[in-house]
Amino acid sequence: MRRGATWWGDFRFPVGTTREWCIGPLRLAVRRDLHEWLVRYQWLESPEAEMSCSVDTAVGELPAYDHQERYIFRTTDEPLRLRPTLADRPVISRPITPFHLLAGEEATLFVSSPVWLHLAAGNPPRDLTDIPIQRPSDTWFGPSTREGQLCYDSRTQGRLHLEDVPQRPHRAVTRVVVRNEGEDALRLERLSLPVPYLAVFAADDGLLWTTPVTLVRERSGEMGTVKIHERPPEEAGGAELLGPPREKAGHGSLVRALSALFG
Repeated sequence: MRRGATWWGDFRFPVGTTREWCIGPLRLAVRRDLHEWLVRYQWLESPEAEMSCSVDTAVGELPAYDHQERYIFRTTDEPLRLRPTLADRPVISRPITPFHLLAGEEATLFVSSPVWLHLAAGNPPRDLTDIPIQRPSDTWFGPSTREGQLCYDSRTQGRLHLEDVPQRPHRAVTRVVVRNEGEDALRLERLSLPVPYLAVFAADDGLLWTTPVTLVRERSGEMGTVKIHERPPEEAGGAELLGPPREKAGHGSLVRALSALFG
């Protein structure tokens, strides 16, 4: 991804204008008419599309994309606002290689998760739609088919070093600290990242970040706590807040059965 490249923001949009965005695999086209906003989009599945990013390109006509939506108003108003937001379900991530975390130890992983595009129009802005920038894959996370929850598969792997995380315009990075306070080793094959409770930030280089998370295996070995921090991680520098969490986590730590955190 080009350093400093950003696809979000407020965009001037005169009546009769059609503009297009290429954000990773998503192709988005928007037209403003006097009484309606027209939105069309589709996903491209290719390695080249994963890294692409072009912003606010004027086009003559709406492309014939697979998905289309219309939003009717008495009179439309600008600007058009694009903002990143996180998924509406937990995202499952896997370390690049499963590992054992010994009792009393902790590990820091950098995990990227897919971003949704939130579209709003007018002043004050009125919500139009949420579009996943990458087509999400469903996965089940839990000890059995009867106990657990429906999540998204992140399609990427957690890394121990930030420099090993590919920088893509449609993904946000989360610093995850895993702490084992149990009496035996914890085998970590995959983890559940509670992204609906995380905010989105943008660093100066255009990389998207979320609030950090600490996952703690309790001494009993059967329960775990989730601590969601309030500020972006130090690695993000003076990152700017772009979007609040979808859901409020409440005060203090979230306590869950261990099987709801680690697989």
